[in-house]
Amino acid sequence: MRPLKKIKMNRFLKVISSFVLIAFFAGCGDDDNGADIPPPRDYAVQYATEKVAIEDYLHTHYISGVDADMNITIAAIPEGGTQESIWDQDQYPLLNKQVTANNVDYTIYYLSLREGVGEAPTKYDNVSVAYRGMLLDGTEFDNRQFPGAPSALLGVIEGWQEIIPLFKTGIYIDIPGSPDPATFQDFGAGVMFLPSDFGYYEGSRPSIPAYSPLIFSFKLYQLEREDHDEDGILTNDETVAGTDPADYDTDGDGTVNFLDIDDDNDGTLTKVERQMADDGDPLTPVQYYTFDMLPTCPGGTLKRHLDPNCFED
Repeated sequence: MRPLKKIKMNRFLKVISSFVLIAFFAGCGDDDNGADIPPPRDYAVQYATEKVAIEDYLHTHYISGVDADMNITIAAIPEGGTQESIWDQDQYPLLNKQVTANNVDYTIYYLSLREGVGEAPTKYDNVSVAYRGMLLDGTEFDNRQFPGAPSALLGVIEGWQEIIPLFKTGIYIDIPGSPDPATFQDFGAGVMFLPSDFGYYEGSRPSIPAYSPLIFSFKLYQLEREDHDEDGILTNDETVAGTDPADYDTDGDGTVNFLDIDDDNDGTLTKVERQMADDGDPLTPVQYYTFDMLPTCPGGTLKRHLDPNCFED
C-alpha cells in the first residue's frame, strides 16, 4: 500500500502546503546505489510482530499530560511506577479501527483527545493538520505545529486516510482589529498508532527505518471539499451512501465517477448537464444546479449521474 498522488491543486498556496506534506509522506525511498533489494516481508508475519510491539507500548507508557491546546506528552512507566497505562486509562478513550489490507485483518489503535465540533473529512478531502511523528522508541522524526492551507489526504500515508476522517474540524476565530493572530478552537485531536503497512512498510525515510510502526499526535483544524474531475459535483457526492467513491462507476466504463467527466456516458459532460434552463437572455449568467437541485433519474430515486439505469442509448 503506497501513498497516492493528488490529482490537482487549485491555488498556489495549496501547492506549497501540499508540497511540504507530500515531500515528507510520499517521498522516494533511499537510493540503494544498485544494491540488491530483498523482497518485502510477508504482511501477516510482519504484522504479528508489530501488533505485539504496539500493544506492549500501550501497556508500558502513560499519558503524562495534555495541555489546553491538546498537546499530549507520553512517557514510559518507570520500573515500579504506578502510573496508569495508555491501555488501562479511560480519561482519553483508546479506540480501534478494524481495516483489512493485503489480506491481513489489522487493528489500528488511536486515542481520542477531543472529537471536534465541525465537519468530518473524507479521505478525498483536503485537510489542515498540525502533527508530531514518533517511533515506538521515542525518536521524533517530524513536528509541524503550524499547518498551511489544506492539502490532500490522498497524498499522504494510508494511516492518515483511515484515522483523520474519524475526527472533526474546529472553529476558526479571527477577531477584526485584534492584534492577535487567528486561531482554531474545539478542533479534533488525537493520537494514532500505525502498523508499518499504513506507513512506509519496507521503505525507509530519514530517521524512519523500514518496517517501523509510527505514532502521530495530530490536530485537525479545517477541511476543504474536493471536486477531482471539476464537474461541479463534490467527490463525496459522486457515490451512493455506504460506497467508497473509488468503487463507484455509474456507467461501468472503467472510470470511477469522481474522476469521470461524463458520469452517465451519454456524450454530454456532467458539468453541462448541471446547467439550469436558460431564459433566453444572453446577458443572464449561466447558472448551475446545486447538488440538492440535481434531478433524479425518471422513475428512480438516485441523482441522474448516480443511476446506471439513466443512460441514453
